[in-house]
Amino acid sequence: MATRATEAPDVSGVLAEVAVAAGQEVSACVQCKRCTSGCPLADATDLVPHRLMRALQLGQVRRALDSATIWLCAGCQTCTTRCPEGIDLAAVMDALRVAATRRGIRPRVPEAAIFARAAVGSIRRFGRLYEAGVALAVNLGTGRPLRDAPLAWQMWRAGRLRLLPQVAPGRTGRRAAPRAIGYYPGCSLHCGARDYDRSARAVAGRLGLFFQEIDGWRCCGASAAHQADPQLALAWPRENLALAAEQGYETVTAPCAACFSRLRHAQVTREHPPGGARDPAGPGEPETAAPPVRVEHLLDTLLGAGREAVAAGVVRPLKNLKVACYYGCLLTRPPAVTGADHPENPTGMEKLLTWLGAEPVAWSYKTECCGASHAVVRPDLAVRLTGRILEDAWACGADAVAVACPLCHTNLDARQDQTLPGGNHRSLPVFFFTQLVALAFGLGEAEIGLEALLTDPFALLRARGFV
Repeated sequence: MATRATEAPDVSGVLAEVAVAAGQEVSACVQCKRCTSGCPLADATDLVPHRLMRALQLGQVRRALDSATIWLCAGCQTCTTRCPEGIDLAAVMDALRVAATRRGIRPRVPEAAIFARAAVGSIRRFGRLYEAGVALAVNLGTGRPLRDAPLAWQMWRAGRLRLLPQVAPGRTGRRAAPRAIGYYPGCSLHCGARDYDRSARAVAGRLGLFFQEIDGWRCCGASAAHQADPQLALAWPRENLALAAEQGYETVTAPCAACFSRLRHAQVTREHPPGGARDPAGPGEPETAAPPVRVEHLLDTLLGAGREAVAAGVVRPLKNLKVACYYGCLLTRPPAVTGADHPENPTGMEKLLTWLGAEPVAWSYKTECCGASHAVVRPDLAVRLTGRILEDAWACGADAVAVACPLCHTNLDARQDQTLPGGNHRSLPVFFFTQLVALAFGLGEAEIGLEALLTDPFALLRARGFV
């Protein structure tokens, strides 16, 4: 319930909460403005990141809690990665959002609050994120029930939308098979990104990698839990890692960049908690320690097979195919969590596609934010950000874009009629990187899943002689 205007909420303790989340006191901010210069949504905020930090330093806590900035933050981790003082600004935004909610302060961007609440509610109820239900909750909560209805219809026809929720199955007692890699598909790969799931499993099989789905896995909290309940955002992924360890897996691979980020974050914060305080589990959640399980993104798992193994599987080299490799935010940032050697200029996907015979292009937007959950919360902002990404890919001569995250894929693939200006309908196919590997390996259409792409890839592939 929102606080009435005549009642001033008690904001005491907010700075202490922020300090724990940030890893240090707000006084450490030196106002260098790197956070603001790197923020993809700075021009949409009412209090740019470095000014928000200054407000906290001056004790203007209510001003920070009243700002739209904390609700517009996409959690891209650019500010955290670039802060010279090691302040986790993305966690500051989450802490302020949670503090505002606890004190009944009305959110300046109500869609963001509805999204977080609906997503966490669906995970609690079903054990999985109910994507269609969350989007409908946001639309109904803001009085726009038919917003994006044509896009929803298009996604449903392409098999990218489940109208009914998927309930997480119970544990069967299955143990890890010898040499099996624990496979954590995440909710999206059982829902809107099933083509990613199919191509990932098929490619792994061709490379001699045995993926076995973790028995009884549940949603990791993805892009919602850390916005609403920081304890659940740690407890849920730790539960999944505990399951993997109990079942005998030494390595867990996650195709979704958000899942990879949450699993790694849960491990790192248990081993190196901010402020030196041990992170508690959420209310009613088991207090699981970070198990000794290696967490990888699927890209690194496939790269680990080695050049010779990948090259040996190629029967249809992707010659003359110029690809812009898009990593997005959470695959590499922040490096203290992801372990990325070069968070601003990763090259792993380029290396893999080169082994396939493709030509990766040099471009400037490979780690820029696509808008993440703003696809549901504020589609106008997601359209703006993805438009910049696609325009740069075009300007650098790319024929297509390769991605390694289901949410990035949806944002870049689904709204090209809105993102590419001028009405010239310059389509730029967006592939999951595993689909390009599967294509080069000569796998069948059912395994590649090209029919699920919303931006038609077939004209390009026929012109290059790949289909």
